[in-house]
Amino acid sequence: MTVDPVDALVAGKEWLMSDNADLLRLASDLEARRAALLVSGDADALAGLLSEELYYAHSTGLLDDKNSFIEKFRNGTFVFRSVDARVQSARELGERAFQAAGVLRLLVLVDGVQRPIVAVYLVVWRQEDGAWRLVGHQATTAPTEGIEES
Repeated sequence: MTVDPVDALVAGKEWLMSDNADLLRLASDLEARRAALLVSGDADALAGLLSEELYYAHSTGLLDDKNSFIEKFRNGTFVFRSVDARVQSARELGERAFQAAGVLRLLVLVDGVQRPIVAVYLVVWRQEDGAWRLVGHQATTAPTEGIEES
């Protein structure tokens, strides 16, 4: 039986789970909205979800700020075919910010080359002018080889 790499990564990691259900729900909702916008190709709506101070570290180690990320999104450097974000934990960072972590499964075209990606990731969201905006994103490619059924 084949084991889903994402399920295998989260199995037995109950310590990652947040005990704040409302914050975990908020994080999951924001990440679901971001995932939907990435797949939709709506660059203007996506830009509205990103902070002007965005620091975006891709799983490859490449870095983007808001302007460079949106430009690459608009010009087709990145074309997201599917995004599955599973938020596992969320922690408050003061009254108007939080960090969330989880596992991403992406199918993305990068410069026309299809890349399936499984990554663990950390995001930071902050309220700015009454709206939640993504301030930071860090993804690291997750190990998927050698995952066995437990």
